[in-house]
Amino acid sequence: MLLIEKHAGTRGLAAQLHELRAAGGFASLWRGASPLVIRGALFSAGQTFGYDGTKTALSQRRQLMQDGPALHAMSSMVAAFFATVFSAPADFLMTRYQAAPQMGISYKGPLDCLAQVLREEGPLAFYRGWLPYFCRIAPVFLTFHPLFEQLRVLAGLNYLK
Repeated sequence: MLLIEKHAGTRGLAAQLHELRAAGGFASLWRGASPLVIRGALFSAGQTFGYDGTKTALSQRRQLMQDGPALHAMSSMVAAFFATVFSAPADFLMTRYQAAPQMGISYKGPLDCLAQVLREEGPLAFYRGWLPYFCRIAPVFLTFHPLFEQLRVLAGLNYLK
């Protein structure tokens, strides 16, 4: 990636692909892909767990809130919280692993990166940047989930149960 950025705009695609192959092969394009897939799964799991779990707990099990915009907003915030909590470690790991060559660090793979960070920086290192991440995710969820629920009602489909 650094090679591509260094010469961007000064050489053709063929020269860039040749340099990429020489620097690490086409497999280097997939560096950090496994943590990215895991991050996506954890993000989706946290979002679903937070949103559906909160809606179910507050409206159906405990009947503390009726299904409507207030419940959707509350559920969205909980979903943002859990999506951030679940995915932050994988996000941190993916970023650290992908940036390692530019930082002068060498890892044997994502699991080696995980082990070294745990050993040298402790488990809380994986939550560095959690608050900005949450602040970026929360407005998206606060917009998406309630809007989705209202569009379902407008389409005659009722709220999600």
